[in-house]
Amino acid sequence: MVQPATTEQGPAELLADLQTVLAVSRALGAERDLDRLLALIVASTTDLVDAERTSLFVVDRERGELWTRVAEGSGEIRLPVGRGIAGSVAADGRLINIPSAYDDPRFDPGHDQRTGFRTRSILCLPMINHDGIVVGVIQTLNKRGAASFGPRDEQVLAALAAQAGVALENAQLLQRDRERQRMLHDLELARTIQLGLLPETVPQVPGWEFAAWQRSCDATGGDYHDFIPGPDGAIDGVVGDVSGHGIAAAMLMSTARAFLLALHRHDAAPGHLVAELNRLLARDMADDAFMTMVLARFRRDGAIDYVSAGHEPPLVWRSAAGTWDDLASTGLALGMLDDGDFDVASVAPLAPGDVAILLTDGITEAHAPPVRDLFGNDRLRAAVAATRGGDAGGILAAIVAAVDAWLAGHPQHDDMSIIVARRT
Repeated sequence: MVQPATTEQGPAELLADLQTVLAVSRALGAERDLDRLLALIVASTTDLVDAERTSLFVVDRERGELWTRVAEGSGEIRLPVGRGIAGSVAADGRLINIPSAYDDPRFDPGHDQRTGFRTRSILCLPMINHDGIVVGVIQTLNKRGAASFGPRDEQVLAALAAQAGVALENAQLLQRDRERQRMLHDLELARTIQLGLLPETVPQVPGWEFAAWQRSCDATGGDYHDFIPGPDGAIDGVVGDVSGHGIAAAMLMSTARAFLLALHRHDAAPGHLVAELNRLLARDMADDAFMTMVLARFRRDGAIDYVSAGHEPPLVWRSAAGTWDDLASTGLALGMLDDGDFDVASVAPLAPGDVAILLTDGITEAHAPPVRDLFGNDRLRAAVAATRGGDAGGILAAIVAAVDAWLAGHPQHDDMSIIVARRT
C-alpha cells in the first residue's frame, strides 16, 4: 500500500542522511572522469531518496538546451531551457516537487507513452556551480512506498545537488583541458607530418639556383611547395594554396601532393598533370573548398613552361633591363570544375642573373591592423630589385625581411610560401 510522504525527520535520521550525503560528496569530489561522475550522481540520487529512476540533464549554454548525459531506463532526451519541468528548473534555478505528474500542465506524457513507464511523482532540482549558475538538473521519479517526495527528500537531494554541481563543473573543466591538450598534441603531430612532406633541400641543377621558404599562420597550413624532377633535366617547381588553413587545409594539401607525385610518374606534360590532378581533387572536395596552384617547369635552356590554376603566375625579373614580364594565369582554381582545361604558357629563356619567383598570396596580401595597405607586388618587386643581383638565398631573405618589416610584429593572417629561381 502506498503511504503519504513523511514530513518529519528525527535527529537520528537527519544525521544518517547527512552522513550519506557527505560520503557521496567525497566520492563525487574524487571522481575526475565526467561519464563516471554523472553515472555516480544518478545512482546516488536514486538510492538516497529511494526513487524508481533518475535522469541527469546537462545544460548546454551555447545551444540553449538541456540533454540527458545519463538517464536510467531512457535514451537521450533534449529539450530547450525553459520548456517542461527540467527546462523550467534550468531557467529559474528553483526546485520543483510534483506529487501527481499527470495533473501538471508542464509534464509531457509522450515519453511514458513511448517507453511504457508510468510517471507518478517528480522531484527536480538544479545543480549550481561556484558562480551560482545552473550547470545541470537532477530529475528523479516515483518515490518508492509513498505517493510523492517529501520535505526530507528535498532537503537531502538539495544537499547532494549542491555538491554535484561543483563536481560536475570541475569535471567538465578537466575534460575540456584534456581535450585541448589532445588537440594540441594532434596539431603538433600534424605539423610534424606536414613539415616532413616539404623538400629538405633545394635541387642542384646546372644553370639554375633555387631557394625555398614556407611559414604557416597556424600549427598546420594549407600552403604547399615542392620540386619534382622533370624530363630532359628540367625541374618542376610547384607552389599551391588551399582555401582556408588549419588541419582540414593541411589534409587537402597532403592529398594534392600525393596525387601530383603519383601522376608525375605517368604523364609529365604540365597541362595534363594539372588537369588530371584537378579531376581527382574535384571528385572528393567539399563544395566550398578549392586549391590554387602554379607549376613551373624550369628547363635547362633557361626557358620556363608553366600552368597557373587560379594562382599568381611566375614573377619574372629581367635584371639587366630592370623589367618584369607581364604573365597571366592559365586556368581556374583546382576543384571548381571536374573537367577543366589548363593551358601551358611559356616564358622566354632567362639570362644569367634573371629571377623567377613562385609564391602564395599570403606574401602579397600581408597586412597589419588596424588599417594598413597590403604588402602588394610593388613592395615585393622593390625588395627583389634592391638585392642588385644577389643569389637566390639572398633574394628570398630580402623578401621575407620586407614582409616581416611590413607586419611590424603583428601575426600573419595567411600561410606564406616562396620559391626563388635564379638563372646562373
